[in-house]
Amino acid sequence: MGVHQDIRWLKNNKDRADLFVLVAKRGPARVRELREFLGSDDWWPVKVHIKDMVDRALIEETEDGFKTTDSGEKVFESLKAVYDIESV
Repeated sequence: MGVHQDIRWLKNNKDRADLFVLVAKRGPARVRELREFLGSDDWWPVKVHIKDMVDRALIEETEDGFKTTDSGEKVFESLKAVYDIESV
């Protein structure tokens, strides 16, 4: 999948996009931290978003938590550029 398709896919769900940005900005993040970030009492939405992003190869699991892949870094850089342009 291309960067533009991944950006559209992320933007289709605010929570998913927010989780992706959090992982991209902070580096490895654990599921508990991501759940707390969303302010959710339920684990399942967070786990579903994580699984979907892993399946799309945007993030990967490491010993320290989830972090962006090389492909995910490209998406994040493009996403930052899109938001910078939109904010002007």
